[in-house]
Amino acid sequence: MTRIEEGFLAFDFDNRWRVFKLDDHRDYRERIGKLEETKAVDFLAILDERELYLIEIKDFRGHRIENRDRLLRGELAKEVAQKVRDSLACMIGAYHTSTLTEHWEPYIRFLCNRQGSIKIVLWLEEDLPPPHPRLRQKAKASVETNVFKQKLIWLTSRVLVCGRDKEGLPGVQVSNLPRT
Repeated sequence: MTRIEEGFLAFDFDNRWRVFKLDDHRDYRERIGKLEETKAVDFLAILDERELYLIEIKDFRGHRIENRDRLLRGELAKEVAQKVRDSLACMIGAYHTSTLTEHWEPYIRFLCNRQGSIKIVLWLEEDLPPPHPRLRQKAKASVETNVFKQKLIWLTSRVLVCGRDKEGLPGVQVSNLPRT
């Protein structure tokens, strides 16, 4: 079991997962992470040695108003797509220049294999939806998977919007951490 904490969430991945926090990795911080405006997805993961996952975590609980426009205007989908792009660049660059080539090799194998499955996951935690039906419908539409698929079709159509109140990931338990 691997536990990774991100913000106020703890992700417990069972033994079928190979996973790490990309923006904490030395190769990210010391290389591409030094480029201005470069960002990465939160986790890189491989499930059952068959599927590559790029996972971005967003916890908007308590920040619904500040993030409303990001969701409604598709800005979050664009942000996730850019993080995916930068993460792929990080993976390729690290594979070519790192002393930890064996760490990166399984991830690169998926990128270079046309039959390999690549999935992008936005793990989104939100406050309860607005009480008014029309506002609730607008909020739901803003995080529809199709909005994210449009921005990520250049890589894959396998895009998921997950959360504790939505679909989850196989073998992953997510829990809240105390807020201070």
